[in-house]
Amino acid sequence: MSISRVPTSRRTALALTLSAPLALASCDLDPPSPAPSQSPSTPPLPDADVVASARTAIRLTVALLDAVSARHRRLRAEISPLLDLHAAHLEVLDDGAEDEAVEAGLSAPTPAMARTQVADAENSLAGTLRDAARRASSGELARALASMSAAVSQRVIA
Repeated sequence: MSISRVPTSRRTALALTLSAPLALASCDLDPPSPAPSQSPSTPPLPDADVVASARTAIRLTVALLDAVSARHRRLRAEISPLLDLHAAHLEVLDDGAEDEAVEAGLSAPTPAMARTQVADAENSLAGTLRDAARRASSGELARALASMSAAVSQRVIA
């Protein structure tokens, strides 16, 4: 089920576009260094799991956006800002861990259906990031994830 959104003005969209990278760049999300007594075989920090799941969700969405862009040239201009946003989010969440390969979902056959597919995927990603913010132990990480969720929600193509 699709939720109707109130369209944002160009001025608001431009302000968000320009301020989001600045807000994200100001976050320092480097994971704390392991304590000397902690060995490599100890389980990962709780926030490491949160970051890994958020990165995977973003990468799955990016894979779908790439598939839609490849199939529907007309939608590239609409999808490009979303890809830029997700690239910035992945950079903020980069913890140096090796990412597992993700497979893109199939793009819908028509541009209209693909637009709906993208909106659904973006809404799902916003919810995933919001849930990750609730699970984060670090206040900084929680704020960054909540900000990412809000940024994704504001850019959903409907």
